[in-house]
Amino acid sequence: MITENSGKIYRFKLDHDLGFGFAEVYDFTDHSMFDGRLVYVYDKIDKINEKKYGITEIRSSKIALGPIRLYKFPASRGLHSWKFLFKTDELLITEFPETKEFHGSKINSNDYDWSKLNTWYKSDRDPRKWLAYVDYEEIRHLETRIINSPSGVAKEFSMKVLLDTNEKVSDYYDLSDLGNKNLFTYLINTYYPLKSTRKYLRQIPKV
Repeated sequence: MITENSGKIYRFKLDHDLGFGFAEVYDFTDHSMFDGRLVYVYDKIDKINEKKYGITEIRSSKIALGPIRLYKFPASRGLHSWKFLFKTDELLITEFPETKEFHGSKINSNDYDWSKLNTWYKSDRDPRKWLAYVDYEEIRHLETRIINSPSGVAKEFSMKVLLDTNEKVSDYYDLSDLGNKNLFTYLINTYYPLKSTRKYLRQIPKV
């Protein structure tokens, strides 16, 4: 881990005037240039645009999303920029985190319920042994190595905020759009139990 680039805390704008979210970024590009940029999103929303924050105030909230892989670190200027708040040396992680992996060419965009796919495995498996598949519920909470943009992270957290406040994501995002549909599918199959996932899947329009 590159410590000088890790533990950086940002504030970012949510979609649909939902407020501002908070994230913490980690740099493991010394471990992997492909997916070594990681971000955690806190379960914290603020409506105030200009305010000073402390580590205790932000860390008192649980983690809502992550560690999500980024294809680039957040920009501090321009469209979809994030505001850098401060850096902390009290790091959440020091080791490259475990992920869930799907054995196959890719997850089809019509495979909405990931629990029905039976070739999932953990990234920390012993490479000297045969690949052992696990029940999806065992690894549901883990992130994948799918690469995201900072704006995609803001959209995913916006979707989660809507779900957690009993709003329909389909009233705010076009879920017939492939990008929105894939992000929504990823969110509910990772951060919600199976019963809730199947309920939320009804928001995706039938083809």
